[in-house]
Amino acid sequence: MLAVRLMQSKDTEAVKAVMAEVFRKYGLPKVIRSDNGTPLCAPHGVLSLTRLSAWWITLGILPDRTDKGRPGQNGSLERVHADIAAEVEKKVPGGVAANQAFLDSWVEEYNSVRPNEAIGMRTPDEVYRPSPRKYSGDYDAIEYPPGFLPRKVYKTGELSVSGVRASLSTALSGLTVGLRPLGGGVYEVFLADFLLGTMDFNLCCFKPLDVI
Repeated sequence: MLAVRLMQSKDTEAVKAVMAEVFRKYGLPKVIRSDNGTPLCAPHGVLSLTRLSAWWITLGILPDRTDKGRPGQNGSLERVHADIAAEVEKKVPGGVAANQAFLDSWVEEYNSVRPNEAIGMRTPDEVYRPSPRKYSGDYDAIEYPPGFLPRKVYKTGELSVSGVRASLSTALSGLTVGLRPLGGGVYEVFLADFLLGTMDFNLCCFKPLDVI
């Protein structure tokens, strides 16, 4: 367990700050698997993207979500939640600071002392290795290859090409996407290295990929 925090807010900036701290210490993963809750997922948004998961993509991290109502698809995490509920929750008098201190000790024991059946009765510390993909902060700007049209997404979630606006996603507002022309006013839409879908500026219509 790389970090377990008692969050007093689950808004994007609060969660992002904790994740950035973890990335600096342990490096960047290639994939983050999550459930469909906020701020990790927006079930009714384009590709279920949130500002948080869009940030992951700019860092080269692919969001991977379990199916709705299928917590067993992330069984190891659910087991950890159950252990915390049974061994930590409502066990410590005092406020957030006292409970966080107890939780930090519990995490240290979980990582360094307890043998885990799923990894051959070793401890997580014995088998874990940090990612070689280092995190040194966010990019000031996302660059795209020659032939792409870089376009900054407006606060409204729209893009503009030749004066024509089309809606993409407010989760991407402020970010620069790359448009690769397919001809006839149709473009592939990339966020960093990830293809999000196609935008038809004739119909002002975005068609997302089936899965991201």
